[in-house]
Amino acid sequence: MRILILLVSLYFGLNLSQAEPQNPGESARQHAPKPMAQLIIDRDRQVPKACTVELLVEEKPVAQLPVGDSASLEVPAGTLYLRARLKPAGSCGAAGLASGQSILLEPGETRRYLVMLDNDALFLAPQL
Repeated sequence: MRILILLVSLYFGLNLSQAEPQNPGESARQHAPKPMAQLIIDRDRQVPKACTVELLVEEKPVAQLPVGDSASLEVPAGTLYLRARLKPAGSCGAAGLASGQSILLEPGETRRYLVMLDNDALFLAPQL
């Protein structure tokens, strides 16, 4: 009788400890890293030094560009909204100007933009 109880206990113990079966490839989908791309954004020297250039991805601030500097951003591949805006810093007369655009990035792609100010308009110019 003891052997029977021991065998039944062992049987149920083994069944409870086994993980639920997964479909082939399901584990790979759950743990696969999201494909990434890279954005490099430079600040043109014509943008007033008194202004801070703020970069936003999907309306979330991700970086600020000092004069003559650039930012390299690792972002998810796919469609995203990139925006640059001038924030007041000191005597920035152009504060409030902004430019944005939707971009489509392929996995592993590197794309470069230049934040420019021309005719009192801020824009993101793609660089080749």
